[in-house]
Amino acid sequence: MDLLDRKILNLLQEDSRRSYASIGREVGVSVTAVKDRIDRLVKKGILKNFTINIDAVKVGYGVLAFIFVGFEKSEDCQTFETNVLNSEEVLECHHITGAFNYLLKVTASSMEDLEQLISARIKVPGLSCRTETTIVFSSPKKDPFLDCIKVAAGND
Repeated sequence: MDLLDRKILNLLQEDSRRSYASIGREVGVSVTAVKDRIDRLVKKGILKNFTINIDAVKVGYGVLAFIFVGFEKSEDCQTFETNVLNSEEVLECHHITGAFNYLLKVTASSMEDLEQLISARIKVPGLSCRTETTIVFSSPKKDPFLDCIKVAAGND
């Protein structure tokens, strides 16, 4: 992956609907060259998908929280992971080190729905787990994008 690929990735992160022609003008190559590079990035698994960014509050998900989840027995983790994968409110699930086994990023329409999510789907019946929940008041910086050019400069 060279600097041109990284520039293309940055542009696609800003707007995944951007045309090949627009990208080509911005980086100084032909439409065909842009398409070929994007196709290669997809084939290599570097570019996983083209997506959009939705305002969660405007579509009814006004509560954002992080939930730490811990289990005493490691075999309980598999059942938990299966349950979490099937939960639309769980945005991210990370297996972590430390006092807990997992860190979840979740969204809910209300505090009541968050409580229901934790008690019915996070705390899986039959499994002994403990949770610690942190509610997000605001997000002064919320940028899911990776600056591919800065990352490349840092790796030189």
